[in-house]
Amino acid sequence: MKVTDARRIIEAAKKQAEAMDKAVSIIVVNAAGIPILLEKNGEPAAFTSVVAEGKAAGSAFTGRDSAMLAQMQERVPAMISAMIARQGGRFLALQGAVALIQDGEIVGAVGVSGATSEEDEQIAKAGAAAL
Repeated sequence: MKVTDARRIIEAAKKQAEAMDKAVSIIVVNAAGIPILLEKNGEPAAFTSVVAEGKAAGSAFTGRDSAMLAQMQERVPAMISAMIARQGGRFLALQGAVALIQDGEIVGAVGVSGATSEEDEQIAKAGAAAL
């Protein structure tokens, strides 16, 4: 994924966050979960950037939206624990990230933290729609 793609995703997510009046951290990671771009809308708590990255890394690693990962955490916690260990702790099974897919391939994910989990996901989906 190009930085220009990440910029477009972040801008669309920020627009949604602004419309919702939410202070959040927004991150785009590549398919390996490596951060490409991180920005904040407003003044969210400092820890939100770490949470947003963990959500996005988990989503990119699995190719699934993090809401599904949160459900898996409840049903099969051992599997999620294994993925967290495999990713060196950079994997959070919390709602608020969506996988980015182009031409049928996972190219990364966008993660958001700072609002409710449902609001984070809504903001992330707005960003992903710009891809």
